[in-house]
Amino acid sequence: MSIKTFWKKSVVNKLLIIIPLVWVALAIVFGIYDLEISKFLFNSNSGIANLVENFGEIPGILFGLFAIFTLGTNLKIRKLSHRKLFFLGEILGLSFLFIYLIKIFFDYFNVNFQFMSIYGITLGLIFILISLIFFYLFNTKWDKFSKENYLFAKVGVMTFIISGVLVEALKFIWGRVRYENVLANAGNFTEWYLPQGITGNYSFPSGHAYLGWILIPLILIFMNKNKIQKWIIFGLTILFGLFVSFERVVYGAHYASDILFSSGIVIVTFLILSKRFFFEKNNLSTEKKKKIKKRK
Repeated sequence: MSIKTFWKKSVVNKLLIIIPLVWVALAIVFGIYDLEISKFLFNSNSGIANLVENFGEIPGILFGLFAIFTLGTNLKIRKLSHRKLFFLGEILGLSFLFIYLIKIFFDYFNVNFQFMSIYGITLGLIFILISLIFFYLFNTKWDKFSKENYLFAKVGVMTFIISGVLVEALKFIWGRVRYENVLANAGNFTEWYLPQGITGNYSFPSGHAYLGWILIPLILIFMNKNKIQKWIIFGLTILFGLFVSFERVVYGAHYASDILFSSGIVIVTFLILSKRFFFEKNNLSTEKKKKIKKRK
């Protein structure tokens, strides 16, 4: 397929060409001006930046929980052994997200809590029970909603996992020092294209920005709604991603390039997965419906 044909095929295809080009252009700009941008925007006294530092991950975690519950109640796996294994993975993943959510509040209120203790294990068991209760509710009370939004959940969970793994892997191996640490003479500034290896520094890319942009798949729930609803959700998810990203630079925890790569990873992953598992599936189902009508 030629680029011209690919471009004309759909809006998603156009975005898959435009966004990487913009990404590359900004990566070049930020490679030159990263430090200057951080110097200009940094404000350690910003109350909003501190709020994002403490609680900015929460919406993204709640999205992950929501998408997993929606997917888990409708995923069709034929082999019983595979179903059991997948369900176990879901429960463990959900429990981890629940515990991480609680940890955010414990850290904010300086609560010294050892998760690898009898109390931590008890808390984990409580969240396993909560997960089972929510699975029951999604299977019974919210069954219709779950079925209608199965494709959203599939794309959402895959985007959540793939983007998260990529971001965390890069953070681990890149070893870039945060701007706030540079100011405290705890390390030297390095450009984003110069990986430092495993140093214990995790500036590149941004985990908060990843969880800020991960709300984008919510757009898929409103694809069949009216235009006003679609544009409101689209606007809110984009604005939230930009808001979290901007405030991470203001706080000094990340550079503009850290934000750029997290954002790009999430957006491109989402576009590829939504093209494959959402839009193509919807088009296929539409074609099947037309064939059925013709037969009648």
